Parts: sequence; C-alpha cells; structure tokens
Amino acid sequence: MRSGVAFYESHGFGRLRVMMAIVFELWAECSTEVERGTLVDHFDGFQCTLLTGRTISWRAFSTPGLPTALTVHSDGLSNSGIKNLQHVLETTESGLRLYHHLKIGPAFRFARIALEAGCVPLMDLKDSVAPIAPGECRLEVECVVDDALYKELGSPQFCFPFRPGYWWTRYSGERYSPLHSNDQPGLNELCRSLFPEYVKYWSP
Repeated sequence: MRSGVAFYESHGFGRLRVMMAIVFELWAECSTEVERGTLVDHFDGFQCTLLTGRTISWRAFSTPGLPTALTVHSDGLSNSGIKNLQHVLETTESGLRLYHHLKIGPAFRFARIALEAGCVPLMDLKDSVAPIAPGECRLEVECVVDDALYKELGSPQFCFPFRPGYWWTRYSGERYSPLHSNDQPGLNELCRSLFPEYVKYWSP
C-alpha cells in the first residue's frame, strides 16, 4: 500500500481503486515481476530539481494484487489535483523529468504519467484506441508502450519513437482551470454570483 494515499485491490475481472486523494503519479506495468522490481529500484529515491529550485523526491511502490505493476509518486507535490498555477507548472515539469528518467531506465511494457495515472491500466488500454480511417487508428491517451504492445494495439497513428523499442504519444503537460482553482477567488466568486446553481454541484 502506498503511503495511505490510495490502494489497489484485485476484484474479479477488474480492479477496485479506493480513492483518498488526487495524486500525480507514474503508473507502469512490466512483463515480469523481476522487470517490475528493477523498475521500482530505478525510480525509488529518484530526485529532480525543478526550475524553481525545489527538489522533488520520488518513491516507487509495487502494486498489491497486480504483481507486474508499480506506481511512482512524491509527497512533495499536491495530493489534491491541480488547484493553482504553481501546481500545474510543478506537475508538468515533474512529468517531463519522470519521462526522461523512464527513457534511460530498464524494460517495461506500458507507462503513463498523469493525475491518477493508474486509472488507465494496461488491461483497459484498448478502450483508448479509436479508429480514424479504414485500417488506421489512434491512441487517445498519453503514454509509452513497447513495440510488441504498439503492434498489438494496431500500430496507432501519431505515435513517435521514445527510445529503441518503444513508442509514445508524447506528453503535453497538465491542465489548469482558473474556475477550478484556489488562486483566483475573484473569478470564482464572479462565477458563483452569475451562476448560483454552480454552488449545488461544485466548489473549488
């Protein structure tokens, strides 16, 4: 179990995830438990210094119930999603640095970096493949896959070489919404006054 943030549990044919936070993370799956262990070692204790000068330390954990999967996350980043401009800049830069560390790391089958990245596991990845023309498809999730998985998914268009034997859809960064933030009180109060029905369903 990873730091009390969330845990995973095998449940029939699917996977039950109990959410306790909204965490920015790397989710990866490997071909074997040995490969998984090697990738955990590669990421556990990894540190990166952001452009702001902050140093972010990362922990890697095996996933209970999924012996070839792992997660990587940091207690130094927000665990409540993207709530302000600083959050989006820090998580986006962290995403770039995690992908770079993945690029020089050991073997894996599938990896994704995002808020709650584990919500799209390898077993569900085919659901994110969409047809775009006869005989052509695209992968509608940002991730990295090995060559065998790339071919298994139908060799999607708009995938680019990540490193030898791997393809990715590239990383476009995280998203920031001023109306779902905690650093724009004026805009949020204006929204509430113009659209009071928002109060029933949403509060930043």
